[in-house]
Amino acid sequence: MTRQKIKDAALALFVKDGYEGASISEITKTVKIKPASLYSHFESKEKLFLEIFNDLLRAKLNNIDRLKEQIAGKEAKEQLLILFNDYYEWIHKDKSEMIFWKRTALFPPSFLREITHEELINYETKYVNTLLKPIFIKGIKLGFLRNQDIDNFIVAFLNLMNSVFSEMYYSTPEVYQKKVKILWENFWYFVKK
Repeated sequence: MTRQKIKDAALALFVKDGYEGASISEITKTVKIKPASLYSHFESKEKLFLEIFNDLLRAKLNNIDRLKEQIAGKEAKEQLLILFNDYYEWIHKDKSEMIFWKRTALFPPSFLREITHEELINYETKYVNTLLKPIFIKGIKLGFLRNQDIDNFIVAFLNLMNSVFSEMYYSTPEVYQKKVKILWENFWYFVKK
């Protein structure tokens, strides 16, 4: 229980202040424990950060398997909408996790950059190879999607998701909803036959 409370407090502080700004003393103060108690669970702040990152990575990898089952047997448009909506729901469900994930991807602690970068690349590769490529290959073969280089579709879909994330921060809620709808419609117009 204490271990999870430490991770929850650390996650909130990593999101708020970044790795460098989140101090052990602030984490222990939030959990109401002494630093020695934290160190009995985690060897260092680095190990604590990596465990939070790996927990989230595992959850996202498991989500790929769940999504693969969920989209099985559906047509390309419905499959892509399921993936799009899954991402949309994730960024709204737990903003702390999402911000931690994005911050780690874009601005990791410099001494952890190589480790986190490699894991993020592996995650994206699995997402693309397990979910996106099969949808685009089958969609082209069945005539639902334009006959185009699949890499163009993959890049467009990944950028669609990045745009949704960006718009969430730079738009009012009303404008955001309109933009998300437009982003999806433009993406579908680009890929459909």
